[in-house]
Formats: sequence, C-alpha cells, structure tokens
Amino acid sequence: MAEAATQATGPQATYELNYDLDGSSNAVRENLVDILERELLGPIHGPEETLPYSPRSQYLVGHIAPVKISGAATATSENTDGDDIIEVRTDTDGAAEGRGVPTYAADDSEADAEDDDVEDRAPKQGLMIPASMGLRFQVPADLDTFRVVASWGTYETVETGKVTKTGNPVREHQRTPVEETRTIRLADLSPGRTATVVLRESIVLRVDRYDDAAYGRVLVEIALCNDRETPMPIPLNMWIFQTKLLVDAGGSEVFLPVQDVMDHDWPEHDDEIKRLNLQYRNRMEFAIGRTCSADWTVRTGARRATAVETTWLPIGETPQTKARSVDDALLSMDALATVSADGLRAGLEPLVNGYNTWLGTQEAAAADLPQHLRETADAALSEARHAHKRLAAGLDHVVTDAEALRCFQFMNRVMRDQRIASQVAAARAADSALPIDAAQEIVAARGPAAASWRPFQLAFILMQLGALTDPTTTVRSSEHLSNVELLFFPTGGGKTEAYLGLAAYTFAIRRRQGVVESADGPLDGRSGIAVLMRYTLRLLTAQQFQRATTLVCAAELARLEDETTWGTEPFRIGLWVGTDVSPKRFEEADEQLKKVNEGYGHRLTVLQIQRCPWCGTPITGKQVKADANYRRVFVHCGDELARCPFAKGGAVREGLPVLTVDEEIYRLTPAFVIATVDKFARLAREGEAAALFGYVSRRCGRHGYVHQDYPACNVGSHTAKNGLPAATVAPVGRLRPPDLIIQDELHLITGALGTSVGLFEVVVETLSSWETPDGASVKPLIVASTATSRNAQDQVRGLYGRLVEIFPPQVLDVADTYFSQEVPIDSKNPGRRYIGVSAQGVRLSSAEIRVAEVLLSAGQLLLDKAGAAADPYMTLVGYFNATRELAGMARYVTDDVQSRVKRPRKDSGFPSRRGASFGLLKKGELTSRIGSAEIGTNLDRLGLEFDPDYDTTAAAHQRIADAKDGKKVPRRSEADSPFDVVLATSMLQVGVDVQRLGLMLVVGQPKNTAEYIQASSRVGRDPSDRPGLVVSLGNWARPRDLAHFEQFRHYHETFYAQVEALSVTPFSPTSLERGISGLLVSAARVVQASVADGLSPERAAWRIKDQRTAVEAIVAKLKKRIAAAAPEEASIKRANDLLINRIGRWDTRAASATAGGQTLVYERTGEGDKYLPLIISPENLQASAGGSKEPPFAIANSMREVQPEINLLVSPVPELLFARTPDDVDDWKLPSEEEN
Repeated sequence: MAEAATQATGPQATYELNYDLDGSSNAVRENLVDILERELLGPIHGPEETLPYSPRSQYLVGHIAPVKISGAATATSENTDGDDIIEVRTDTDGAAEGRGVPTYAADDSEADAEDDDVEDRAPKQGLMIPASMGLRFQVPADLDTFRVVASWGTYETVETGKVTKTGNPVREHQRTPVEETRTIRLADLSPGRTATVVLRESIVLRVDRYDDAAYGRVLVEIALCNDRETPMPIPLNMWIFQTKLLVDAGGSEVFLPVQDVMDHDWPEHDDEIKRLNLQYRNRMEFAIGRTCSADWTVRTGARRATAVETTWLPIGETPQTKARSVDDALLSMDALATVSADGLRAGLEPLVNGYNTWLGTQEAAAADLPQHLRETADAALSEARHAHKRLAAGLDHVVTDAEALRCFQFMNRVMRDQRIASQVAAARAADSALPIDAAQEIVAARGPAAASWRPFQLAFILMQLGALTDPTTTVRSSEHLSNVELLFFPTGGGKTEAYLGLAAYTFAIRRRQGVVESADGPLDGRSGIAVLMRYTLRLLTAQQFQRATTLVCAAELARLEDETTWGTEPFRIGLWVGTDVSPKRFEEADEQLKKVNEGYGHRLTVLQIQRCPWCGTPITGKQVKADANYRRVFVHCGDELARCPFAKGGAVREGLPVLTVDEEIYRLTPAFVIATVDKFARLAREGEAAALFGYVSRRCGRHGYVHQDYPACNVGSHTAKNGLPAATVAPVGRLRPPDLIIQDELHLITGALGTSVGLFEVVVETLSSWETPDGASVKPLIVASTATSRNAQDQVRGLYGRLVEIFPPQVLDVADTYFSQEVPIDSKNPGRRYIGVSAQGVRLSSAEIRVAEVLLSAGQLLLDKAGAAADPYMTLVGYFNATRELAGMARYVTDDVQSRVKRPRKDSGFPSRRGASFGLLKKGELTSRIGSAEIGTNLDRLGLEFDPDYDTTAAAHQRIADAKDGKKVPRRSEADSPFDVVLATSMLQVGVDVQRLGLMLVVGQPKNTAEYIQASSRVGRDPSDRPGLVVSLGNWARPRDLAHFEQFRHYHETFYAQVEALSVTPFSPTSLERGISGLLVSAARVVQASVADGLSPERAAWRIKDQRTAVEAIVAKLKKRIAAAAPEEASIKRANDLLINRIGRWDTRAASATAGGQTLVYERTGEGDKYLPLIISPENLQASAGGSKEPPFAIANSMREVQPEINLLVSPVPELLFARTPDDVDDWKLPSEEEN
C-alpha cells in the first residue's frame, strides 16, 4: 500500500449515506446494501472518483481482465499495485503465453467437501480470470431491433503533486466512465455465426442468435469482451471495472420469459413439478447471466419484460408470509380455555366457513386457466376440499364430545400459560435486571395478542383431535389409509406452537381415558410416555427442549390445581439424546455435580437448560442437586425469593419437571420425550429403554418402573432410612405406548441417515401399536413438519409406510393458501433480501475477509448514525458448508478482519469497530465442536443487543474521557456482551429462533436448497421491524455456485420450488443387510420386557430357545409393517428371509454357548469366558480377527454409522483384471505408469 501522505488525501473524512435514516431498521438495511455495493463493486465516490489506492485492491466484483497475456514485462510500478485483491499468477505455470489471464485456485483448502460430486468440484489448476461478461434472453422472432447500452469504468494512475514523508510522489487512480450504445437489428444476426460489434478500442460486443422455431422465439446471447492483449504484470488501465449491459427496445414489452406455462404446454411427466409450475406460473425468468447475473424490469401483472440487464450484485427478496387473519374467529387461548360448546362453534365457524368461501373463489379462478393446466388445478382443489371436510369434522367433534371439549380447554389453558411464560423468560433473558413481576406486566399489557392462535395452527389442531380421541380412526390407524400429517409452512411461521398444542391435548385425553383395554390386556394411560418428539440435530433438540419444557411446566401447574381431573402422576419431560450430550446413569450425573461443586469447571451435561423456562432466571450448577436415595437429579429455578413456582421452596416440590439422565427417563416415563432420531439405535443394547413404549412389569415405590437390568431394585424392597419410608417392588401391567409421534424438520431425514431411520421406524411404529379387544388396529398419530418439502409422498412411504396429507394444501398460487399469504414487498413489509457475490479471480478466503470487513465496519458506522435501529446488523452470522471452512474463517476473524475493522483505512470513512475490550471482536460458534452447555450460553448471548449508549464511537470516546478525568467508567462483563461474529455450520439451519438477528454471510452455495432456505431463514425472523439481509458469497470456480449466481433473482423468487427431491432407501439390500439384526434384537428386547422370563435382560439372550415362538410372532408384526413401506415384493421377501435367517443364527449362537458351558448375553461379557456375546459394534468387528467365534450380529451404536470406509484394491496385473464393457462405450484400458 502507498505510504502515508504528508497531507490528508482522498475523499471525505466521513462516510456519506445515500438513504435517509428514519429510525427504522429497514432504512438501515437500505444503507447497508448501498455501502456493500459501493465498496465491492464501486465506484465509491461517484463516476469520476479518484482513489488513493488501486481499485484492484478494493473492488471484488465487476471487473473483466484482458483476453490474453503476451510479450515480456513492460509495466512499471506506477500502473500496478502490490496490494491487489485480484491475484494474477506470475509463476512459470501461470505465466505461460496463451488466451486468458491465469489466477490461483479459488478455494485455498486442499480438499473439496466430502459429498461434492466430482463434476461440481472447483478446479485447482487452469483457472482464468474472465475476460467477458454478458447475458442471454428471448425475444419474438418478428422483433425488428433492440438497443444495447454497455458501460464500464477505466482507471489511470495520476500524479497528485503531493509527497510522502520520505519525499516520494503520491499517486492516485482516476476513474473515467465509459458508455456506448448500439442498436442491433435481429435480422442482421445469423444462427451459428457470432457477430462482433466494436465499442471502443479493443472492447467489443459479441452477439449470438439461436432460433427456437417450436415456440416462435429467438434466443440472443450478448457478451461484453475485453479483447486487449497485455504484457505482465498487467497495467491497471488494461482492466475494465463496473461493467454492465442494459438491453431494451424503447420501453416495449418484448422480452419473453424462459418458460411461460400459461402460453405453452411444456412437456413434463412429474405431477409434482406440474403442480409447482402452476403455483409459480407468475414468477418468470427473463434473462440468465453469463459470468455475472441478470436482472429485468417488468410491469406488475405483465408476462413480458421491458428491459433486461446484467448485474454483479444480484438481489432476490423473498416476501413475508403471514398467517391470514379471519374476521370474527375466536383465536384467544384465554377465551378458548373456558369456552362453552356453543361458544366454540360460534367462535370457529368463521374459520371453517371462510375457508369454504375462499375455495369457491379458487374454483372460479381455475375455470379461467388454460385447458392444459385444468387437470392439475382440479387435483389441487380436490385435496383442499378434503382438508375442509376434515376441518369441519374436527370442529363438530370437539363441540359434540364433552370429554374432547374438556381436553381442548386444558390444551388452551396450558398453551396460554406457556406462551406468556415464554415471553416473560425472553424479556428477562434480554434484560437481566428486569424483575419477574415487571416482565409479567409487560407481557400482560400486550393483551390477547400475547397468547392467541394463528388460524392455520388452530385449523391443523382441529383436524387431528378426532384421531387423538379415538385411536382407531382411519387416518391414524388404517392398514392402508393411515396418514402422516405434514405441516408445511415457511420457517418462523409458528409450526412449533401447532404441535405443542397437539401434545397438550394428548396429555389430557390419555389422563381422561385412563386404563384402556387391548387384546393383550389393560394399558394404563395415566402414566407412560404420551408424546415422542424426534429431531436430527443436537442444537435443535436442545433449543426445542427449552420450549417444550415450558409447556410441560404449564401442564404440571394445571394438574396440581386439579388432581382429581388430571391425575396424581406428575407431567414431566425427558431429553433422550447421545451419551456425549447427557448422562446415561445417575452415577455419571452425581460425579459431574461433585466436580462442579469442587470448582473443577467440569462440563455439566446433566443441566440442559441455562435459564428457567418459566421465569427466565439463570440456572447454574448450584440449582442442580443429586439425591442418592431417590437416584434423582433435581433442577430448581435460580430465583432465590421463590417467586417462581419451580424455585426451591416454590409450589412444585421437585422443581422443574425435567429429566436428562437416561435411567431416570426409563424409570419415571415422562409424558413428553424429546430425542434425537439416532438414539433409537440404542434399543438393541438397553433393555431398560423398553419403558419408552410402555413395556414394564415392575414398579418400585421409591424409584419408579424398574427393569430387571436395574440393580438398585433387584432386592425386592427398600428399608426405611434417612427419613424415607420403606418401599417395595410390585408387579404392574403395561403402560399405554406413545399416542403422538412428532418429527420436526422432516427434510433432514434423508440420504444415508434417512435410510437408517426409515428401517428403524419399523420398530418404533410396531412397538407403539396395539389392538383393541375386537381386533381393531391402533397406531400412533404421526405428525411431521417442514418448511421445505419435495417428493414428500415417496419419502413418507419409505420412512413410515403411510400416505401423506400436507396442510395447508397448496392450491393455485403459492402466494395464497388461505391460511397463509405472501405480503407484497414495500417499506412497511420488507422481505428477506439476498445479495449474491461472485468474486471472479479472487481467492475465496480473500473475498470472505473483504466482505466481512465491509459488513462489520458498515455496521459500526450505522450504529453510530442510527442507534438501536442498526442492532440487527451488528452481529454477523457466518454460515459454512463444512467445519474446515469455518475453522479458516475463525482464523481470519481473529487476525485479518479484526485488524482491518479496528484500524480501518483512514480515507475509508469508516469508524473503528468497538468490539470488546482492547478492540477484540467477540466471536461465538454454533458447531459440533462445542458442548451443549456452551451452545446454550451462545444462544443466550445471541439475544443480547448492542447498546448505543455503550457501543457507539461517541460512547467509547466518552468513557475514555471519563477515565482520564478519574470518573468511574462502566464495564460490561463477557457474559453480557453481544457477539460481533457468530460462525455456524449445518447445526444452525433449524431451531434457532433469535428475533434480533438480521445479517448473515453464507460462504459457498449449500449443496441443497432446503439447507440454504433453512439456514438463511435464521435471520430476519422479525421481518417488519428487523428485516433480514443475507449475503451469499459463492465460489466462482465451482459450477454449482456459479450456476446459482447467474440465475440468482429467479432462483430466490422460486426457491421453495427449487428444493430438491428427497431420497430414502431403507429396504435396499445393503440397508437391510446392515440393519435387520438391530431391528430384530430391539423389537425382541422391548416386547419381552413385560415377560417374567423373557429376552429383555442383558444376560437373557440365551432364552431364545424358550421364546422362539414369541419372537416369531414379533417378526410377523415387523414383516407386516415392512410390507406397507417397501417399494416392491422383492424387498419384502428379502426382509422376510433375513429375519428368518437372523432367528436361526440367534438360535445357533445360543446352542453354541450351551455346548461350551457359557451363557449367551447380548454384549457385556465382563471378565473371563463365562459369557458369550450375541452382538458386536461394526468398529469392533472391523478391528477383530474374525472367524466363527465372532458375534453373529453387527449392530451400530448410532444410525449415523451408515457409511463404513471401503478399501478397494485393484491389481496392476492386466491378466488378473476382468471387466464387461457395455456395447455403447469404449473399452477401459489400464493406465500406464506414466499416466499415474
């Protein structure tokens, strides 16, 4: 960089904003976008700007290089710059003469993402900085002419007459704007021949024509080309910057969409794509970029554009989706908690009738559609009519069934209380000094809005209540017609509230129905697990655990008020996740607490909530107590004044109703269990887990339901001690299995994990099902939710063996489903804005640093000028596709980025980023690299806002002045400091709901659209007050990233339709071979847990010889469930054969153990040769020597252990190789040694 001049050089001392600040965050965002464009594309200071530094060190995008390097080096230091961000290779390999300006690999890392397709990997060699940019569009074949306006800027080095301290002349870089206009006759263009139009010197347009006779149109491709040839190093004036093409035809609407389904019946065989084409028919694409991206101008309602143009910073804005308000509908949870049957009908008929009326308008609109779209429209309307019938039936059910109404009232009371408590806790988390009563007053002042349903939530719940009241209902339990109820709504729309409401109703109806009769005897619904909720990601599980705990707290308080109605068994919630996240045994939790209390700073995994979900008071290890007598871990709220009912001395004696130790969950069978999907792989190894499905046989008066593997209660009774009464272990009957299974974020159950989960769902559903005495089947109601769905029918069949019903049904237009509506974008209703960045010829790491620098510096500038309105853009959330990429950015943040934003270039106009003490940026992380406790702490800190009275430049200067004057200066602790930067991987993409976040940098296009939507939706969740901004930084050398960038606007306008189809193959030969053993052992150990001499205990595997008939009956149920999901008869037969084979191998293993004087156990053999194991983990099997003594069943510890390493050895001797070559391909030849 040039030395500092003796006089102030460069432009203005402060950064001038182009948009007025009006106190709103939307105005702040407009300025942030403008600053980003000025800093990355330019010109910063106007069309004839003068820069004290090279534009190549400043501008990431918008440049195109000379077409060719030739001759020897002739450039001098006067017209080159050593600090260029655009890097030209000058080594021997890069400097070889030829077309193109060589550059380095865009990605500094050695390896591509593991799951990248070969054709999508960024090349490491042979990359050239583009020498052209342009776009492609369509026009009618009879168009006469169109106009092309090409513009760019060139920079020359000029003398300023100033000198540095050492006497060297100071040079600056003067921009010269260029604009050239040409009119092009369509008839002058010939297909197959490129026309060249000279603009200025060696800058030309190249135009190609392609006739599309089938649709009566012409495709035109135009490129702006820099045909200059240059020596090395490249003089600055050989580059052209801020390149742009604008094409129009005098304002006429002549630019045709790439595809218009209204005009033509485009060939399409996929019914789902046909429906998407119908629903997105008004979102058309009029141009596609080449190297850059494309934009267009189209009047509202028009189907042709008036102009198309190139853009280097494309923008896509997704509108807000809001729940429709229904006039006169009763949506207040408080009112519904005490409503009468007549009042309920009157209050909810406007919702039911309103949907019916709306469907009538849709049917009228369908009649005006072109004939080729009618069939698709009719099918969509038919599904919506079916949903309306179910909605009306659901309302009738609650109104006419007194018990259903009582449970509906309970649900609303509990949901009201949890909504209010959640807001109180959130207010106190944001302001630690806020007292509980003050927070309650703030929430109460919001009136009914603090606790009201959105219409789609209540409608979805009403549709399911009949199936929860009567478990034999067709949609729930029919062999061939049962559904998965899929709630499909955009992120942040309120899906969680809907299924939490269903959970509360399930609690209530089971307590009211009590003991129900089954074909196998009575099932007690007064205890046991009622709701099983599964997630795929640890972060999501932890955060949803906090939300669901609030619901259970509300339910427990309601139960304590009326034990006669709701029973004496407490409502509790359990977190059943991996061993690294929560303890398995009481002893582990007790040991953790001892170490923490002794000051060792041990990781306290038994504590999964950092704040009381009821009042928001922080909870630490001091509030967690281990009671060895009850073998319980009790967690109390940290409120020392006991104002919270869950504090020590509060109304609820045992404190918060949370269980995080596996053995406590098995013994106390909480009403609500939240689990990760892969935890169910443990069923084969933990007989005690049978209690999750109600298979219990003994209950200890002190410890709860105890399995035979539970040693603490095998003595049969406990004597009185330590003030505790004596307790006995008594036989009990089975508990009612879970009635409601919730699978949130269904889109994550795909690929290898989905395949494993799908196979294990056979066990989960089988164990959760039962029959009534008259033979009617009862299955659990399965509810799933997602914001991104494609191919849901096939996915659901593979996972659950059921049909799928999506709510709300998507009808004629994606913008309106009656229950949800897209709001047109304006200043009062801004959408989430996406900006694309593809820095051609720039290393991805350099681009990351530069973009982060601009966003962080601009955030400080805007906080100084706009105050609190800038807070959403002060925390930069970085999202990465892989941990290794994130680790690189973590280094840049603490090094390059930090130094740049702390000491910005003096002529930049940016203030110094305040950061923490000593100017260090506060950086957090949400990845698998950190523990659960730290995740919770980081989520809490994400909610902390920047304070204009502390974090602005003026406030910092005031503190410095006060300190010099000896005044007391306020200091902020680390825990109370908001993050400047938070870096995250896929863990972030679901479940994080922090309202204040407004800014994200996505580095590298995520592999699938669902992940991209989910991750980017973490910002802008309060869209009207704090609209989101997502900067999508692509790897310009990666084909996937470049393709998304070139079609940026259309991709973002339709990206819910761009979601890729999901795939699960649980019944493939490989999946069955790998997973069938775990299926059999899991089912046998759970079902036999209620049998006195059954197979469930760890050391009872030898009893297969006595229980073979019972196991064969279990296998028959498994085969029936497999038949419902398997795609073909061959898969069903293969599964059947494998199950029979596994029973035989189990029997043989037991006989072998007996013959050797051993006892067959499942896995834990202990010392010596007394026990013979039946199962082994795949990793132990791989490490062992093999042979006949190895256990016959290799069963994974986790469903994520699905992709074992494969080592393939290929002989170098041609005679030992065999290959059958297909007729239509060339013969394969063994590579020679030179080629290797």
